[in-house]
Amino acid sequence: MKILHMCKYYPPFMGGMESFMDALAREQASNGHDIMVLAHWHQTKRPTENVQLLDNLSLIRVSIKGVLVHAPMAPGMPGMLNKTLKNYKPDVVHVHMPNLSAFFLLWYKMLPRLVIHWHSDVVGSEHEYRLKLFYPVYRLFEKRLIQKSHAIIATSESYLKSSQALSDFQNKCTVTPLGISLEKMKELAYTSQDSEERQALLKRLFNDFSGDTAFDFVLSVGRFTYYKGFKYLLEACRLGFNGRLIIVGDGPLWREINSLRLSLGLTGQVSMPGSLQDKELHWLLYQCSAFCLPSIERTEAFGMVLLEAMYYKKPLITTRVAGSGMNEVNIHGQTGLVVSPASPHDLSRAMGYILSQKKEAERMGRNARERLEKKFTISDVAHNLEQVYQV
Repeated sequence: MKILHMCKYYPPFMGGMESFMDALAREQASNGHDIMVLAHWHQTKRPTENVQLLDNLSLIRVSIKGVLVHAPMAPGMPGMLNKTLKNYKPDVVHVHMPNLSAFFLLWYKMLPRLVIHWHSDVVGSEHEYRLKLFYPVYRLFEKRLIQKSHAIIATSESYLKSSQALSDFQNKCTVTPLGISLEKMKELAYTSQDSEERQALLKRLFNDFSGDTAFDFVLSVGRFTYYKGFKYLLEACRLGFNGRLIIVGDGPLWREINSLRLSLGLTGQVSMPGSLQDKELHWLLYQCSAFCLPSIERTEAFGMVLLEAMYYKKPLITTRVAGSGMNEVNIHGQTGLVVSPASPHDLSRAMGYILSQKKEAERMGRNARERLEKKFTISDVAHNLEQVYQV
């Protein structure tokens, strides 16, 4: 089967949708399908390129002029899409939304089977007023694309039920959770353990590091945007959480959150190293005592990084955001703790509990790994999608 994936970005851009897209494309290619991915460059001034990732997996990255309201502006996308449809002749066009460039598909009267992967609604917020202004226009095209599609894949029951955009199209929808490659995780885990830079990393993270790698800390990872809720983690530390906290990632709000860290006097307790190499990040995932994702809005539609923490048998701390798929990944009392969103007090108590109750934390971590293997593997995702493609 020839499958054309259309997505916003592709690795090395770091994001949950991007890491999932890479895992899915490689899994489908390993299953014998012919895969082409059509994405945007995540950097300006990069020429359009066609890269052969595997014998039956190719990637086209289209040059962009800039980004407007989180959407890459790619004047060359219509021409490249037309060329790809004409020459590649896919059996399935698999679109990963949100993706503004997917609306160019509306120009075509005849398309092969069109499948929409609904990763997230375009969610307006008091923190992001531009989305509120932009969405009414975006919605007109979004609805037409949904109508044109043959099938829609939601990543969780919670998100499907809460999505207004999909409310009138339930008959087209099916639920398939996201997943990760256990084989790739095994490779990353081995590479991280083989790193000779672990001591240097910890010295970089904490100035008072004494050389003992067996100290407790809570890890959080994500792009520094308004919905991630990192400021509440910092406030949780100020309220009495006495452990260490590491927040890995970069993004538009990094400087603002770092200023808050300095003003709260948390430089010795909280480290924000920015983006890290895979081997460094995965060593921290292996070494941490718990993983926390303190998101405050359902823009956090699933939380792919939770699956990576589950691989390392880490208890999870997540927030009870209505409609988010996080609620179906982390089960309170079984795989971790679920607390109220935007609550420094609840976060502080949860982190303190995990660090103090070692046996309970280990039990939750084992349950997390078991749940990952039962529900969230990329092999299961690929199998389920084949059923959707062939209906």
